[in-house]
Amino acid sequence: MMVLLGIAVLALCAFQFGDRYDLNDMPFAQVQNLDLLRARRMAMQGNIDLFVGQTMHGRAVNLRGEVTDANCYLGAQRHAYDHAFCAKMCAAAGGPLMFVPDSGEQPYLVLSERNGVKLPDDVLDRIGIPGIVLKGKVFDADGIYVLAVDGLAQ
Repeated sequence: MMVLLGIAVLALCAFQFGDRYDLNDMPFAQVQNLDLLRARRMAMQGNIDLFVGQTMHGRAVNLRGEVTDANCYLGAQRHAYDHAFCAKMCAAAGGPLMFVPDSGEQPYLVLSERNGVKLPDDVLDRIGIPGIVLKGKVFDADGIYVLAVDGLAQ
């Protein structure tokens, strides 16, 4: 009797917790085509945490500098206006972005201020162009300096 009770409890837990519909195994291209409303509904039905749309924490700032791609900046210290087209190509391919402050401070990993929401087009249009001013939030994530970008400062 105890064995049957144990099996019943495990079966109930398996139904209650975890990825019910194999959403975590969904191909990237299929996930990329989902709108936020449908994704939220699927996650709720599939018992998956979905943090898309939540606002990042941090200290509000306006920073002057340049958004560039992390591959060339970290790999070869390439950035600035002569590198803008290359940086945009890397970003279009899904490469991570960095923010290099004009003040010479440490560079920041660039994230969107809202999880799972792309950066504003006017920010993406200015990749590789020095001297832009971004508004957002900064924080330290286990030694990685992060700038969660809200948009261009007015």
